[in-house]
Amino acid sequence: MLEDRGYDVVQHANLAPTLDEFRSRFGQHPNPRTLAFCASHRSHPNNTVHVMFAGTDVIRKGNVGLIYTQNEGTQIFKRLILIVQSRVTPYAYKEFKKWPFEVEIFHITDLLVNITKHVMQPKYEILTDDEKKELFTKYNLVEDNQLPGMLKTDPIARYYGLKKGQVLKVTHSSQLIESYVTYRCVQ
Repeated sequence: MLEDRGYDVVQHANLAPTLDEFRSRFGQHPNPRTLAFCASHRSHPNNTVHVMFAGTDVIRKGNVGLIYTQNEGTQIFKRLILIVQSRVTPYAYKEFKKWPFEVEIFHITDLLVNITKHVMQPKYEILTDDEKKELFTKYNLVEDNQLPGMLKTDPIARYYGLKKGQVLKVTHSSQLIESYVTYRCVQ
């Protein structure tokens, strides 16, 4: 997922290409703290993400402060991806929104399969600001809501970490038709 977002994760030593290699390196029940890592964006090195794995406990409002203090000593990052194995309470979600950086929470089962690699899934491309301006000029669009929408909570939007106002180019292809392109704006 991070590689698809443009982060340089190839150099990170904790990533193993296969499940067997991962289990041989970390064991059947690895310590979540040993799995945490940081990665920087390829085109913007100052844009860093910290990936952290929570244990099997339910994430409550009281645990959020502990997670924050664990991350204070690490390098400065713009985004935290927290991978949980159990549920997160609504009060904990509110606490995460108070943090000075963006926090994305994924359940471990959401990441078992790469949803963008399914054969029925179209090809996605995130447009840059310049490409978005060209698109708006080409089709005489003025506002974001003139494009078909995609919710920020959509699995594809979450996978790519899209923010409100970003435009996604969706290229559909099948055996009956060559291909056609649609655009979706995150709302």
